[in-house]
Amino acid sequence: MRIVKQVICGADELGAGQMISARLGPMPIVVIRTEDGEVYGLLDKCLHQGGPLSKGRLLVSVSGDRCGHYEEESGRQIVKCPWHGYEYDIRTGATLFNENLKLRTFKVHEEDGQIVVET
Repeated sequence: MRIVKQVICGADELGAGQMISARLGPMPIVVIRTEDGEVYGLLDKCLHQGGPLSKGRLLVSVSGDRCGHYEEESGRQIVKCPWHGYEYDIRTGATLFNENLKLRTFKVHEEDGQIVVET
């Protein structure tokens, strides 16, 4: 199997807590850098109606066992679609309401001062 690498941007162009849209051939992708510096890649197309996740919001996931009582889930960030609010775990691509519904994910890393996606 041949690994194809594509440079998305310079590493300094993607700050902590930011997202950037790009294309892998015809596929729109979003590359995300978390507050702690990790980088992730997802298909930039919401499963619901195709909204661009790169135009959405990057948030910390919360959970709670009763109404009005929520706590941040340590280390779990989500991206929220700007069109209808679908939320995805940026690590797995899974929707928060059904972990079996997933976006395609991409391996992303820093290499020689650049953000690189592998396919």
